[in-house]
Amino acid sequence: MPGGNKRTNIFLLLISILLCFGCGYLFRQSTAIPSKLQNDTIQLFAAKENDEEPSHKKETPEETPVVQTSPSPTAAPTVSPAIYEISPEASTGVWTSSGSNWMFMVNGAPYKGWLTDTDGKRYFFNQDGIMQTGWVDDGGKRYFMDLDGIMQTGFITTGGKSYELQADGSLKDYSSEKKSEAPKQTDVPEQTEAPKAEPTKVPEKKEKKYVALTFDDGPSSFTDRLLDCLEKNKAKATFFMVGKEIEYFSDEVKRMKELGCELGNHSYSHADLTNLSPEDISAEIGAVDELLVKLTGQGATVVRPPYGSVNSSVKSVVGTPMVLWSVDTLDWESQNPQQIAEIVRSQAKDGSIILMHDIFSTSVDAAEIFIPEMIKEGYQFVTVHKLAEINGVQLQTGTTYSDLQKTS
Repeated sequence: MPGGNKRTNIFLLLISILLCFGCGYLFRQSTAIPSKLQNDTIQLFAAKENDEEPSHKKETPEETPVVQTSPSPTAAPTVSPAIYEISPEASTGVWTSSGSNWMFMVNGAPYKGWLTDTDGKRYFFNQDGIMQTGWVDDGGKRYFMDLDGIMQTGFITTGGKSYELQADGSLKDYSSEKKSEAPKQTDVPEQTEAPKAEPTKVPEKKEKKYVALTFDDGPSSFTDRLLDCLEKNKAKATFFMVGKEIEYFSDEVKRMKELGCELGNHSYSHADLTNLSPEDISAEIGAVDELLVKLTGQGATVVRPPYGSVNSSVKSVVGTPMVLWSVDTLDWESQNPQQIAEIVRSQAKDGSIILMHDIFSTSVDAAEIFIPEMIKEGYQFVTVHKLAEINGVQLQTGTTYSDLQKTS
């Protein structure tokens, strides 16, 4: 029996091998047929595509002009700004604040005119080096600068009106000739003769009135022009100066003393002294006096605490009389020369202390208007100490003064 099993197994094995060969042959024959069909199918689709290709090429020239005739920029309401080269000074200058104004200092001097900064934004600085905002006229064109001083392009709305600014920032359809026509109407001989006839008579008829003109927060780049005005009109003023500004405008401080103006102290960093310790109050006041002594040989003779803030601690520490004001021009708020001048003319009286700021060009403009006018009306502009002397007021340490009217 064991031998019979072996023979049977060998026989079955041979049959299995023959069956495998037979299946393999049949499988090869079956796979060849689809392959042939697949090639025929590929050729059929390729022929169909070749038949459709001419019609596809005919559509292409009709589609491309449509894309070119409606580019996206024309749909935008604003224009793309012109690209200006970055100014050579942009990488070497430094932005500096002067009061509420901004300047761009290059090698210690204020930059003037157009500046394209390193970020590609364009700014304009006037002849005093002050960054301009709002409307700016230059080269017969008008431009608009936002509150950050950046030149605008496209459509803007300001003052309730809309304007179109071109790619270079200039106002579209603007003509500077309209500006030059207006003065011609006032250029009448009869009007120019009338003001000349009045001034010489008024001072002789009016009694002299003395006022103290005071300026805070300087010196600045505008102080020299103010000193020109004072010198021209033989007027004096008291300057309450900030220590940080003194370091930048030392020549102006020296000139103040040479012209007989009074040097005042407005703290080193314009800090609210009522919020400081006695030691810090002393340091703020002492730092200014130290700078003034180095420049002029003397310290401040009067102090004006920033913001007019005074308490018992300030009174006990400050070693000089503290001077406030009776006429507040609010020049920092309006920055309108005519409005500032009108406030001084209408509110000033004998013994008044007038508050202004020489860090604004408009404040200097106002001074140039009212100083000569009020002198003709009998006013005289003197320092705080001189006004106290004239009106019989003895200035005391630790005491504040809002005006210096005559004592009875």
